[in-house]
Amino acid sequence: MTDKQMTTQENDGTQKLETAVPIVRHTPAVDIYETEQELVLLAEMPGVVEQGLQIEIDRNLLTLEAEMADTDDKVKTTYYRQFKLANGYEADAAEAGLKDGVLRLRLPKAEAAKPKKIAVKTLH
Repeated sequence: MTDKQMTTQENDGTQKLETAVPIVRHTPAVDIYETEQELVLLAEMPGVVEQGLQIEIDRNLLTLEAEMADTDDKVKTTYYRQFKLANGYEADAAEAGLKDGVLRLRLPKAEAAKPKKIAVKTLH
């Protein structure tokens, strides 16, 4: 290949090189509390939109992944966090909502995991 052919091939745009975009991964701050009926998880993920959020529960491992909706193409910002869950939660009945950069995830307890009340009788 001659120098002229090489220059033509470089200038025709067919072999564009893409530059790598650095990824900044954050660990979101999370509050978790439990009621008699459910486990509630609140995760702070500012800048995340619903389309960029993935929540998965597989073998009692809860994974939160999100990509920030950025207009800046120089850096890609993501969130990632995992939790090991105890048995007794109904993942199929989970509900999640995202409002003002805060994810609220509700995991209902299975009936077998809910606390039971035992009546006490006075014996004479």
